[in-house]
Amino acid sequence: MKNWVYAKLDKISKFDMYNISEKNKDSLKLDANENYVLKKKFILEIALQAAKDTDLREYPLDQFKELYRQLAKYTGISKKYIAVGNGSDQIIELILSIINKGQRVTIFTPTFSYFINRCKFHDLTVDRVPLSRENNALDKGEFLKSAKRSDIVYICSPNNPTGNQFDKQPILEIIDSLKDKLVLLDEAYVEFADYSLIQVAIKYDNVIVLRTLSKAFGLAGARVGYFIANERFAQIFRSKIQSPYPLNSLSLTIASIALSQFNYVNKTVKMIKDERKRVFDQISRIEGIKAFESNANFIFFESHNKYNAILKSLKKERLAVKTFGNVEGRMGCIRVTIGTKNMNDRFLESIERAVCKQNV
Repeated sequence: MKNWVYAKLDKISKFDMYNISEKNKDSLKLDANENYVLKKKFILEIALQAAKDTDLREYPLDQFKELYRQLAKYTGISKKYIAVGNGSDQIIELILSIINKGQRVTIFTPTFSYFINRCKFHDLTVDRVPLSRENNALDKGEFLKSAKRSDIVYICSPNNPTGNQFDKQPILEIIDSLKDKLVLLDEAYVEFADYSLIQVAIKYDNVIVLRTLSKAFGLAGARVGYFIANERFAQIFRSKIQSPYPLNSLSLTIASIALSQFNYVNKTVKMIKDERKRVFDQISRIEGIKAFESNANFIFFESHNKYNAILKSLKKERLAVKTFGNVEGRMGCIRVTIGTKNMNDRFLESIERAVCKQNV
């Protein structure tokens, strides 16, 4: 047994690692798309209320019922179409675990690297269709050509890391053309975007829309994800695929309270969208930098030959961003989370200083 176990581990050890951002003391964290516009006091009050209402000696039962009730109210979708997980990452993992080895997956690139990593882990063949180098648009024809030969299709919209939400009509046409494929729509950032397809998902037998409370709701540490799908898939996932207690009582209660206070959360979403436009406009005015339009809570941009100078300046001023380097023809790529006005000003001032120094 030892030989086959270590042979498998050797294979796994060669996979690309999903890089988890580190939190350094005194650094400003703009690398993981967390919602810092949401007041820490708001989250703290929710957590304290949840702690008072929770008996950790008991398994979570009523807490699950309440979360499903709140999710149904928030989404406008009956709870019979909803299932929850320990973050959308865990849901992705479980869905991929029921797919046979060697089956083919179509994705576009660049996209959410965790999904690609997990496909490799489960021995799935990944076919990549590049997004437009100019504006990260999706070529529907090329994508469908690949998707029709695959078993699973993954569409992240708004897309991570590029930030753009794809035009609704082409996505609907893609879904309608792939009724014999499993279509995963990742809407982790949809609260910052223009539309959602959750109402579409329940009309098809093969569509799953992945959602999370980690972004807009500021609950990245609580690890609460969910999906919307047809009733049969949701029911089987809840009762057969998912573990009996995938979320702890505190996370469940915190999530339920946060959902019940969406009006405040939505105010922070609007503030982020306003700041997103301001940051985009200001980055776009810097010579030699190309920013891409975003429908998420971050901006993705090319810094070309200014990449190293910008990273040096950001590091000196303890500003953490997500760095990609060169990505499929895009040069010196950086992704920055949209934070508070003060956070965004510090970031903008830093990169402007770096560019000015380089131009001297």
